[in-house]
Amino acid sequence: DSRCFELRMYTAQAVDDAPSINTLHQRFREAEIGIFQRLGAEIVAVWQRMDDTNTLVWMLAYRDRAHRDEVWAAFRTDPEWVALLEKYPVPLQVQSYMLSTTDYSPLK
Repeated sequence: DSRCFELRMYTAQAVDDAPSINTLHQRFREAEIGIFQRLGAEIVAVWQRMDDTNTLVWMLAYRDRAHRDEVWAAFRTDPEWVALLEKYPVPLQVQSYMLSTTDYSPLK
């Protein structure tokens, strides 16, 4: 029932032999981050991997696991997200990890 974090890694797949990571960055810049914030998720940080520049890594924080599930359910059907996905389709390989802090972590 405590605050939880989600670490997500999106590796953009090439489309017609052209890298699509820049399309993914534009999608995040334009509205994806804002949609999650509007729905109540905290965006802790967004990174691009240095050893694999086609991979975007980001971390979200939620009040608890139930809040995470509520945010994602609302996100999937959000009209702004549906339009954004249509505007910037990017085939992705997704890895997601749910995390909780240890009692000695400076980040709670």
